[in-house]
Amino acid sequence: MSNAAEQLTPQPYAAELVELDDAEQQLAELRAKYGNVPDYTTKAGYAEGKKAIQALTKMRTGTDKARLAITKPHREFIDAVNQRAKALIGEVEQLEQPHRDAKKEVDEAEQRKKEERIAKLRERLAKEVTSYLDTAHGLDSSALAELITEAEGIDTEGYFDITNEAADEAARVVRELKAMHDRALQREQLAAERAELEREKAELERLKAQQAPEPADPITEEEASATPFDDAGLGEPSAYDEALADLQAAGLEVSQAVAVLTAITQGRVRYITASLDLTH
Repeated sequence: MSNAAEQLTPQPYAAELVELDDAEQQLAELRAKYGNVPDYTTKAGYAEGKKAIQALTKMRTGTDKARLAITKPHREFIDAVNQRAKALIGEVEQLEQPHRDAKKEVDEAEQRKKEERIAKLRERLAKEVTSYLDTAHGLDSSALAELITEAEGIDTEGYFDITNEAADEAARVVRELKAMHDRALQREQLAAERAELEREKAELERLKAQQAPEPADPITEEEASATPFDDAGLGEPSAYDEALADLQAAGLEVSQAVAVLTAITQGRVRYITASLDLTH
């Protein structure tokens, strides 16, 4: 039913498309006849192919001529429409442009005012919010904690055009302050640990000083002549005697040599050098 209705319904431009309808029928015939490419290397194939090219070229150029003939009146109509509409648009633009110029002047003035207003708001933001970071430099952890509490209470509703920007800046400042507070706590903890180490070191030195033995009184020559080995009743040369002789041979007086050996036996001297001065 629908196909029959379509066939009965007049189609737009049907009469103008008759030539193209005929071309479609001819194309079906040409496709059946020349759809396969012959062997051009043979004489018969070459002749058949040449006839195919001639027929197809004629079909192609004829179809293109039909297209131009069919569309010519339409193209002329389109050109006329375009020219008339272009003239009308030009007249409308002459009326429209003064309105656009006047509006642009007002819009640009408003934009300048807005930019000036935003610049002042940003300057205020720097003084009222960003400046917290400048204030924070050099503060200890307690002061920074108070500053953080104050910064967290910043009201950004009064920044109008840059309310969101102000809120973001306030959040950034609080984050920076908290980071500074953490670093201050770490520094203070480290300083306290160092101070405690210094206190413990000083206390240890004090205890060592209290436990150190009293310096021995100078030994007289009579005492020096009586060695520990003499007191023990041993008359033969000993290591002590040999050491005493070595020190004397090194240029020390008897009293100086005895003082050195006594200091060694008491653990007050671990080693000596040839330049040792025992007169002080």
